[in-house]
Amino acid sequence: MTSQLGNFPHYMLKEIYDQPRAVMDAIAHYLPPESQRKTLEDVRLGEDEIRAVQKINIVASGASRHAGMVGEFIFERLARVPVEVDFASQYCYRDPFTAAHELTVILSQSGTTKDTLLAQREAKAKGAKSLAICNVKGSPITLESDGNIYTHAGEEVSVAATKSFTAQLVALFALGVHLGHVRRTITAEETRENLRSLMELPEKVETTLRCDEQCRELASRLKGFDTFMYLGRDISYPIALEGALKLKETSYIHAEGYPTGEMKHGPSALVDEHLPIVMIITKDSDPMAATRYERS
Repeated sequence: MTSQLGNFPHYMLKEIYDQPRAVMDAIAHYLPPESQRKTLEDVRLGEDEIRAVQKINIVASGASRHAGMVGEFIFERLARVPVEVDFASQYCYRDPFTAAHELTVILSQSGTTKDTLLAQREAKAKGAKSLAICNVKGSPITLESDGNIYTHAGEEVSVAATKSFTAQLVALFALGVHLGHVRRTITAEETRENLRSLMELPEKVETTLRCDEQCRELASRLKGFDTFMYLGRDISYPIALEGALKLKETSYIHAEGYPTGEMKHGPSALVDEHLPIVMIITKDSDPMAATRYERS
């Protein structure tokens, strides 16, 4: 397997740089008419069933749960349906109220996570349809689901999720657009615009990866700190959680993620010159976006 690394020192870095291709491969399966029909056929949910869905439950663990939290924003905004995100490891224990008119979306890179599989069985036992978003065809979760969306990220060797996480976000967005289109909660023009944005994503990911030297320089400056705080508003909050998880997994450094607006409700007591704060501030069409961060 060493020969597959090319010039990269380890698989995680290689898989970070695999992301533009992984995103492109996923989009190629979701968007062309002939492939889209096959993808939606795998989902096996008819339009009447989609319109009848009254609630979506997203169940996952680790990085997949953070992707699911992004999916909550996507589904509620595009499909106008209430969404609840749960830890797979907690789902069975709380005896969730799940009914036949609900859809349970199961997220798993490998499709073998025991907690997630048990949560899927719990939802199905209560009459809910289940849809798996997974990277591995033929895995237990995909075999027991009512339908599947494959993320097409390719093999991920590193334990810390990188390209599989990005590919899950693409799958969730493509599904959200489809749900919104079928439920008629977005217009035909909004559907086309969302799909155009999706097709521009690989190039944007490629551009982002050109910041390699800046990342190295920042890492050199910050390597001596032993705790970090990650902040994000709105749909960026789950990304802050994922950033904190990645730092813990890869550097064995304590890190916590918070919604930016919650800083003033306790966490600000921890802030001093020894605490680096990472803020997720993406480009926003709202002119007040930067102002909201400045007020936090």
